Amino acid sequence: MISIVIPCFRSAAWLPELVARIDRVMSELGEPYELLLVHDASGEETWRVIRELAEAYPPVQGLDLMFNTGQYRATLCGLQHARGRWIVTMDDDLQHQPEDLPRLLEALRGDPRLDCVMGRFADKRHSRFRRLSSDLVAWMYTHLYGKPRHLAQSSYRVLTRDLAEAICAHGTAFPAIGPLIYRCTRRIGNVDVTHGERPDGRSSYTLLGLVRIVLDNFFNASTLPLRLVSGLGLATSLASFVLASYYVVRYFVRGFSVPGFATLVVLNLFLGGMILFTVGLLGEYLSRLMQEVRRPPRWAIRQRAGRPDDDQPGEP
Repeated sequence: MISIVIPCFRSAAWLPELVARIDRVMSELGEPYELLLVHDASGEETWRVIRELAEAYPPVQGLDLMFNTGQYRATLCGLQHARGRWIVTMDDDLQHQPEDLPRLLEALRGDPRLDCVMGRFADKRHSRFRRLSSDLVAWMYTHLYGKPRHLAQSSYRVLTRDLAEAICAHGTAFPAIGPLIYRCTRRIGNVDVTHGERPDGRSSYTLLGLVRIVLDNFFNASTLPLRLVSGLGLATSLASFVLASYYVVRYFVRGFSVPGFATLVVLNLFLGGMILFTVGLLGEYLSRLMQEVRRPPRWAIRQRAGRPDDDQPGEP
C-alpha cells in the first residue's frame, strides 16, 4: 500500500480539489492507498472539510491535533500512523501537483538502492524572499547535516517504509524532516516535478516563522554559534594584550600622553554587549536542552475521522 501524508493548515477551501486529484491519480495507478490528512489545529472549518472528505473517500483518514505543532511535527505524526510500504509527504497548498506522484513512485521503486526521492522544481513559484530563505536552509543542510550539494531539497518526497521508521525513531523535541532524512541515509534521488500556483497566492509562513525555522535548524544541528563567540572572545583577549603592549611601549618612549576615555567607553560597550549576547546564546541552548530532557509530547490527537480508532498504530 502507498501512504500519502499531508499536514493541513487553513486549507479548507482547496482541500476537496487536492483530494479529488489524488484519488483520480491513484485510481489510474490501480494500487491501494491511504491518505492521511493531519489537521494542525487551524480552526473548525478545515477539520469539518476533512471529516466530509473522510466520509466521501474511503482511503482518507483525518487526524485532528489538539494544539498547533507546526508542519514538521504534523508530518511526523502522519508518518507515525502511516501503514504503507512507500510513504509520500506533500503540502496542502496545491503547489505539489498530485499528477507527479507516479513519477516519484516509479523513481523510488525502480531503483532499489534509493531510500528517498525528492521532487525538484525547475521553476519555483515563490517570492524572492522565500527563495532566498530556501537557499539559506539548503546551504545549512549541506554544511551542517551533510546534504549532497547536487541534491535539491523539497518536502514533496517519497520514502521507503524503513526510512520512515528510522525518522520516527528520533525522539527530538525539535524535529525537522529534511535533516532527519540526511542523518539516516545518503541514498536520495531527485525527479523533476511541476511547481503549481497557490490558490490564494500567499504562504502560511510569516517572516517570523521563516526566521524561526532557520534558527531552529541552525541551533539544533551545530554548536557553531558558541564556537564563534569563543573565537571572538579569544581574539578580543589577544587584541587587548596587543593594545596593552602598545601603551607600555608608548609610555617609555613618549610618556603616557594618549587620552583613553573614548577607548575605554568603546571597549566597555563592546565587551558588555558581547557578555550579554553570550549569556543569551547559552540560555537558548540551555532552553533547548531542557526541552529535550523533559520530552514534552510533540503532538496530541483530539479526534480521528475515517479509519476506526482501534486500527490506529503508533504513539507520539
